[in-house]
Amino acid sequence: MTRRLYYDDSYLRGFRAEAVSVEGRRLYLDATGFYPSSGGQPFDRGTINGVAVADVVEEGDGRVAHVVEGEVAPGPVECVVDWGRRFDHMQQHTGQHILSAVFVERFGMPTLSFHMGTEVSTIELGTQALTAEQIVEAERRANEVIHEGRAVTVSYHEAGDDLGLRKASERTGTLRVVSIADLDRSACGGTHVRSTAEVGAVLLRKLDKVRGNVRVEFVCGGRAVRRAR
Repeated sequence: MTRRLYYDDSYLRGFRAEAVSVEGRRLYLDATGFYPSSGGQPFDRGTINGVAVADVVEEGDGRVAHVVEGEVAPGPVECVVDWGRRFDHMQQHTGQHILSAVFVERFGMPTLSFHMGTEVSTIELGTQALTAEQIVEAERRANEVIHEGRAVTVSYHEAGDDLGLRKASERTGTLRVVSIADLDRSACGGTHVRSTAEVGAVLLRKLDKVRGNVRVEFVCGGRAVRRAR
C-alpha cells in the first residue's frame, strides 16, 4: 500500500521517497505526493529524479502506480509536483464542494457526479431543470462563501460514526472528511485549498440535460478570470 502524502498536505510541491519496485514504465513508491486520477479529479504531473510523470494510477490493492516517460531505478528518489496544475485542481475541487453544498442549501438539489476537465469542470445535479433565478442565486451564494475566506479543513473518522456528511459514504474503515466551515462536510480523498478565499471566484458557464438531470459547467480561480475576459 502506498502512503498518500497529499492527504495531509495538499501544498506539498516536492518530496523524497523510496522507489520500491519498477514494472515496465510503472514505478511504485513507498509514499507519494502525486494525486492519482480518482473521484472526478485528474492526476498530478511532475518529475521523479528528473523524469516526467505521464500518468498516476490508483490500483485496486491500494498501490499507486507512477507511469514515467523514462528510466528510474529502484532506491531513493527526488520528486517534484507540477504546482500550477496541482493548485488549479485544488481551486476547482474546493469550488465544486462549495457549489454542491450551495445547491443543497438553497434548493435541495444533490450532486450526482463531478468531473474536472482541462478547461472546465462539471457537476450533475439531481433535478430536471434550473431556472435563471436559481443559477444567479447559486453563483452569488458560492462567491459570497468564497469571499468570506472560510476555513477548509481535513479530519479523519470511523465510517460508522454520525458525521453529518452532505452525501452518505459507502466506504468502510477510516474516512477522510473535508469540511468547509458552517457549510459542508464531505468524505473526499482529493486535494483542496486551506481557505475558500483561495478559490478566487466561481462562474457558472453552461447548462446541459443529461440522463434526465442537469449538468452545470463551471470554472474557478484563474480559469474564471480567463473566461470573464
